[in-house]
Amino acid sequence: MSAQIEPAYLITGTDEGKISAALARLRARAEQEGGAGALEVFAAVAGASTGPDPDTLLASIPALSLTASRRYLLADGVERWNAKRAAAVCEALAVLPPDVTIVFVAREQPPKLRVPKALADAVEEAGGKILTYEAPRARELPAWLVGEAARKGFELEPEAARLLVARMGESTVRLGTELDRLAVWACEGGNVGLGDLEAMIADTSEEATWTLSDAIVDRDGATALAAAERLIAQGESVTGLIYGVAKRLREAHLALGALEGGRSARDVERELPMHPYAAKMLLRRVRGCSLEEIRAASCAIADLEWWTRGGSDYPEEVAVTLAVARAAGARVG
Repeated sequence: MSAQIEPAYLITGTDEGKISAALARLRARAEQEGGAGALEVFAAVAGASTGPDPDTLLASIPALSLTASRRYLLADGVERWNAKRAAAVCEALAVLPPDVTIVFVAREQPPKLRVPKALADAVEEAGGKILTYEAPRARELPAWLVGEAARKGFELEPEAARLLVARMGESTVRLGTELDRLAVWACEGGNVGLGDLEAMIADTSEEATWTLSDAIVDRDGATALAAAERLIAQGESVTGLIYGVAKRLREAHLALGALEGGRSARDVERELPMHPYAAKMLLRRVRGCSLEEIRAASCAIADLEWWTRGGSDYPEEVAVTLAVARAAGARVG
């Protein structure tokens, strides 16, 4: 929010990180002027699909404040409003009290409903502003991370940025939080490369699951068993382990089947249900596999699920060791 506050704002877009930052600035300003709780929030009822209640919002507009010179009202989730629900609010924006600022948030995630155009028009007609924060597309995220790192005062190498997206997903909130952590680690003017990033995340459950899954695809029994043992020692549930590995094997089978069917690597990368960098790395791995090996590994993990549901007298730790060894083509002595 700028130093000059407007009577109304519509914050919209797909970049959750920037939307959250804008709302944090709004809350800080409201509390600076009126103390804790100075920002009145109107959100959708849990499980409802219609957004915040416009009648409750309208009823709060004429209220008086005994502590703050300006009142701030936040309606979060107005992308769920239809034109009918927005109509009365649009009329109220034309006659807002001079001490009130209303902020509407439309978290646009197609194909969800877009915020009614009448509401956007009413905000502008009331002298307000529309702030749009669009998240970068999946293929743009590594370059976006490199740029954001530079703004935070350190250098993030492109390969490290691609690994970060592959491991953490496409949420700009999550990626932004990780950049803040890296900025502290790197210090002003520092550098974060691929090796640094791999070392930092090597002990997490998420990374261990990736290591386990990749080792099974690679037919690397020793690495697979070590990763499985680490996950169990960290308290990871066997159900979660099964889910992660089974998902990776399905992706590997899909990729290899497409390649053996004559599809180009570029087409397969584009069609796999994952980030492009992760798809590229998976294709490199499966080139040394056969469909029979991946099917056998999938059967071994399916047996592990059956064993853990009462199909065997093995303790879970033994069942995991046997299944992982079999899936990765290793022998257990």
